[in-house]
Amino acid sequence: MSDIAAQAVDSDSFGKVESRGIDSVPAAERHGAPRELAFLWAGAFVNYASLFTASLLTTYYGLGVWDGLLATTLGTVAAAVILGLLSNTGPRSGQPQIVYTRRIFGLRGSYLGAALTLFLAIGWFAVDCVIAAQAGAQLIGSGNRWVTFGLVIVIAAISVAVAIFGHQTIKVLETYGAILFAGLSLALFVFLAPQFHWSLSASASGADYPGAFVLGLMTCFALVASWYPFASDYSRYLPASSRTRAVTFWPVVGVTLPMLLLGLFGLLLPTIDVKLAGDQGVLAVISAHAPVWVAVPFFLFVVVGEIWANYLDVYTAGLVSLAMGIRLRRWQTALGCGVLGASLAAYAVLISDFHVAYEDFLILTYLWAPAWAAVVLLSLFLFERQPKPRLALTAWLAGTAVSLLFVNYDNLFSNLVPAHGFFNGGLVSALHGADVSGLVSIAVAAAVYWTGQRVRST
Repeated sequence: MSDIAAQAVDSDSFGKVESRGIDSVPAAERHGAPRELAFLWAGAFVNYASLFTASLLTTYYGLGVWDGLLATTLGTVAAAVILGLLSNTGPRSGQPQIVYTRRIFGLRGSYLGAALTLFLAIGWFAVDCVIAAQAGAQLIGSGNRWVTFGLVIVIAAISVAVAIFGHQTIKVLETYGAILFAGLSLALFVFLAPQFHWSLSASASGADYPGAFVLGLMTCFALVASWYPFASDYSRYLPASSRTRAVTFWPVVGVTLPMLLLGLFGLLLPTIDVKLAGDQGVLAVISAHAPVWVAVPFFLFVVVGEIWANYLDVYTAGLVSLAMGIRLRRWQTALGCGVLGASLAAYAVLISDFHVAYEDFLILTYLWAPAWAAVVLLSLFLFERQPKPRLALTAWLAGTAVSLLFVNYDNLFSNLVPAHGFFNGGLVSALHGADVSGLVSIAVAAAVYWTGQRVRST
């Protein structure tokens, strides 16, 4: 093996700490094929968060099983296509996603995206740790808060340990984990199928029905969109010759298939016991209606699936920290970000009801990502040779600001709704609860950026 080939293996190989930080991956170290992105992203979505997100549509939004599945499909595919397109920045530049955006928003403008991404990654790390710890506590039959706290520490430690190793180790574990737990979830689905009420119809009706459908669609869209700033972190090792169509297609496959499988599962689980699902969630439905030999593997699936999601959170948090100018090695920043996320997760399980408000707050963090993605994609595919950082930043901020008018805050903060309602209550009521903030964000940002580029080019 030549020295260059050996260097390529050593810098990014399974079981070894990745030596590269945020610098561009040189051609000699590029490896892999676009289809590998399908397994990596499948690993990120084969977890309880995907199932739970879809379950909201039948449990709380008033949709039925099959129209809920349609909303899940449309929202997932629309968001996944954008994620796939963003992945092309990896093989074209060899850079992490936020570092790549320096050429679009400028160095200072990229710091804003870096800070938001860092908060998003650490926040979701904390939430995933809480979800996994609570599932683990149910697995061992303990409702003790200190037991859950202990599980948070163990789960966080495992997540951080793998993330420290880096890209190749994450890719391998995500690939095989996705296959293993997709098979497990399918087996559980088949076993519980006779208890499902497959023909459950929507409880929302009249003018409220379109609002509920759009709300469900955009909830699934939001779950995928929260990964946008992570896209090229996991595609930058691909050769520059990778075809755009393939780099776009495989992430769509990797995201969509798990979301459809687990989405249908999540839509059907509440139909077993609607009241229990509404009061205690779908984990309680599994505990009450599945035998131990089914429930135990399922809760193990929840725990391990959330740990896998955390690999990506911690890894990207480390890269983003470096992009913000923190002078530490990538594995050191990953460790620091993991410790911070674990601290937030531990705090969440020790403070009554804290995690409810915290998860609601995290949902809002995705709002900046659609407008940001619109500007990045227009720059990548149409205006790559015409960088205008001020215009790009203006378009991004404009899209995000306008979108805030269309957020269904009553739905997000159902436990914190003020007596007089939120400032946009009239608009949301006119839309019958539909949250179109993500779509508005993309449309406004794209329009401002496109118009600005055309005007300045004439």
